[in-house]
Amino acid sequence: MTSSQIDATEARLTTHEQVCTERYKAVEQKFKTVNYRFDKIESDLKDMRETQDKHFNELKELVFRSRSDKFKIMVTTAGSIIVALIGLIGYLAIGL
Repeated sequence: MTSSQIDATEARLTTHEQVCTERYKAVEQKFKTVNYRFDKIESDLKDMRETQDKHFNELKELVFRSRSDKFKIMVTTAGSIIVALIGLIGYLAIGL
């Protein structure tokens, strides 16, 4: 190999190294961008889950209170009916 061929090969190799360096920088920047996006998505999903858990707990509490309120209404209604029946029986017993 002659000196000029070696110089030409070294020049091509140097150019190739510079091009590869730029490509690797671009690839590294894309990885950083993708990594940032994944971190953002992960954060958004975590926030969404916390919000959903909060809303679910609120909904659970509303259902529990609704059941409690329905029970109170049923007891009050049943009590009123029992008192009315006792009054009717007393009325019938006194009136007959």
